[in-house]
Amino acid sequence: MYDNDEHETVAKTLWSETLIEVLCINLKKAKPDAAIIEMLREIKAKGFKPDYINSKVKSELGDAAAGRVRSLLKNV
Repeated sequence: MYDNDEHETVAKTLWSETLIEVLCINLKKAKPDAAIIEMLREIKAKGFKPDYINSKVKSELGDAAAGRVRSLLKNV
């Protein structure tokens, strides 16, 4: 038998990680700040800390994108 709480946690985590991936895609496409801020709000609502979000962006896209995210997170 499955423990429902365990599977719900895994699903939420996978979805949250997917949100971070979509954030990176939108940053690559140079989406407007308003769109990025909305995504950051949703990611933070899932419980991710700004430092974690920033480190994920930095590892995938580099310092410039991480700087943009760090700046936009001040508006979230």
